Amino acid sequence: MFRLFSNPHKPPKCSYCAPLFMKAYIMRNAGAVIHSHGMESCLVTMLDPLAKKFRITHMEMIKGIQGHGYYDELVVPIIENTAHERELTEALAAAIEAYPKTTAVLVRNHGIYVWGDSWISAKTQSECYNYLFEAAIKLHQLGLDWSTPSHGPIQRSQPLLGGQTTNTSQKRCIVLDIEGTTTPISFVTDVLFPYARTNVQKHLDEKHDTDFLKDDIKLLRSQVEDDLQNEVVGVVPVPPDEAGKQAVISALVANVEEMIKSDRKITSLK
Repeated sequence: MFRLFSNPHKPPKCSYCAPLFMKAYIMRNAGAVIHSHGMESCLVTMLDPLAKKFRITHMEMIKGIQGHGYYDELVVPIIENTAHERELTEALAAAIEAYPKTTAVLVRNHGIYVWGDSWISAKTQSECYNYLFEAAIKLHQLGLDWSTPSHGPIQRSQPLLGGQTTNTSQKRCIVLDIEGTTTPISFVTDVLFPYARTNVQKHLDEKHDTDFLKDDIKLLRSQVEDDLQNEVVGVVPVPPDEAGKQAVISALVANVEEMIKSDRKITSLK
């Protein structure tokens, strides 16, 4: 429970992990606790950033974990990291209570706490956990599922382009732009603009009184007013609401069509 410093003239200092060690001693009657920042124990918590536990089965080194055999499913709870290790105490205690068979708790992006009846047991189990984590990482790289008895291909759930699929929890990116990214730049002028030109009248007729379209109409009115002041060619004044719904819509449609024709880069058109 003590962390020694290089200066021989300073007395030993109690580890910041002491409160966490004590939870294992008290709740599991442990004889020794090991805390490791091993690379594998960090990486294995990143394979699925939403997972609350690590699971593996049908691996020989599972036999080295107290109370487990080759055919058993080894489950190790994962708790979220904090800025200071002592702040992990309650989460670790909750994990120990929730998983009565576990002899370890993983801390995401941090490391692992392992305990045993003696330092020999704790050390042996730490080595087995490290082996199993490394195996899971390598199986993941091969596209194989370490949590099933067959260790077959990882089963994906959501289809992607080309027939490929992926798990929701393993998405790594979000496409925020399509022009020139997923489609040719010409897609806007060749497909989107004609579609908008064909459907703007119907859209305004059907959604004119909805809140979200009122905001759009407000933007268009503002843009038209600015364009009139700047004497932009082709702008049609938009009458007040008192002139009637159809009169307003007709003016809006005329302006949208002119904006599309001029390929204007303005918020109200987009």
